[in-house]
Parts: sequence; C-alpha cells; structure tokens
Amino acid sequence: MAGPVLMPLGTISLLTLYGDNGTWSVTVYTSSRDAPVKALRDAGTFARVVGACPLQAHWLGGQPVTGVLPMAGITDRYHRFVVDGVPVATGFAAVGDAWACTNPSGGRGLTIGIIHTQLLRRTVRRHLGDPAGFARAWDEGTERQVTPYYRGQIAADHARLAEMAALHQGRPWTPPETPMTRLASAAAWDPGAFRALLATIFCLALPRDLLGRPDITDVLDRIGDKTPPPFPGPDRRQLLQLVTGRP
Repeated sequence: MAGPVLMPLGTISLLTLYGDNGTWSVTVYTSSRDAPVKALRDAGTFARVVGACPLQAHWLGGQPVTGVLPMAGITDRYHRFVVDGVPVATGFAAVGDAWACTNPSGGRGLTIGIIHTQLLRRTVRRHLGDPAGFARAWDEGTERQVTPYYRGQIAADHARLAEMAALHQGRPWTPPETPMTRLASAAAWDPGAFRALLATIFCLALPRDLLGRPDITDVLDRIGDKTPPPFPGPDRRQLLQLVTGRP
C-alpha cells in the first residue's frame, strides 16, 4: 500500500517522492520550533518514525544511497519591481526562483518556473521595444497568472504551521474556513473535487478558475464540513516516544 505523496500526520508531515534508476526519497518535516523532533537527523530515529507509519514503512526496505540529510533555513521570498503602477527598474525580468520561492514541499518550483518563462516569452514579443511598458506588462502578467500559486502555498504553509503549533501545545485546532480548505476536504470524498485539487497542485489551473465552476460549488455545498478520515501513524505522544527512544 502506498500513501499520498504529501501526507500530514499531526505535528509532522511525510513527503514521498519517486526518483529515477529505482530510487526514491522519504522526507519527514516539522516546525523548526519543535525541538524534540530534530532528533530525526539520527538514522535510527528516522527509521523508527517512518517505520511507525504504515503507508510509508515499506520504503525503508531499500538500500540507502545516503544518510539522513537534514535541511533547514527554508525562506519564503517574493520580489516585485512595480510600485503603484510605476516600474522601479527596467531592463530585466526576475523569473522563477529569482522572483519568488517557498518551501519545496509542494514540488512545483520547476513547473511554476516554466509557466513564468512562457509568460516572459509572450511579454517580450509584445513589449521588447518599450522598457517601461515591458516592466508594467511583466508585473501585471506575473501577478495575474503566477503569483496566485505563490500566495496559495504561503497560505497553506501558514495554516499547517498553525495546526502543528496547536497540536504541539495541546490546543484545539480548527482549520481556516476558505474555499481551498473546503476543496481539500471534499477531495477525500468526491472524485471531481479530487481532480480539481490535483489541477491546482499540478499548476494546470488556478484555484479561482476552478472554485467558480458550478460542479465544484455543488460538491462543496453537498459535502459541507465533512472532514477527511485521519491517516494512520503515531500521535504526538507516540511520536515523542519514537524520537526519544523511551516508552
């Protein structure tokens, strides 16, 4: 049995990715403020935690090609060079990660970069002889066609970090009531909602274009506040036992 590519599980999330030549990776990530879980840097601790997750445990059966590789200091960045309709600089265009970047859990950096590059080609074709016009058109196109993916990832990250913090502190957690959170919940129950959610994840459509569709609004109204079933794996108490090695 294979779990989802990205699986939230209490105060951790698991990211499982296929590679080439028969390789794969399993990433466990959490809030940088969750000090006990930093013990996942240890290979034995990592194996205990992943081994306690039924949908990911079987991936430990391979032959490791590296040790556990920690990653920290992920910073969200966003640049804009037009203020109140006036370019602050001309003659260049920040594209892809040079324009904006988020944590890599969404796995969409390359796709967004390609979408941005296609926009650059169209904008250059229309405005290359007008530096100020190019800067304004580039900014407008970026904000309309690409920035929503950045904003959506930031919103999802903030909500997930807030959930982790609440679970860490033993506080009740209520997810934010937004169309995207409702779509994500409905995707667990309805195939049409699931396909719509995948379309946003894979950058095939912007959320605003899908959430206004009658079939999607009907699904959200029908399913309402029905929450998805929980994923199997350790709860907070069990996770702390696993990372400390103590019962």
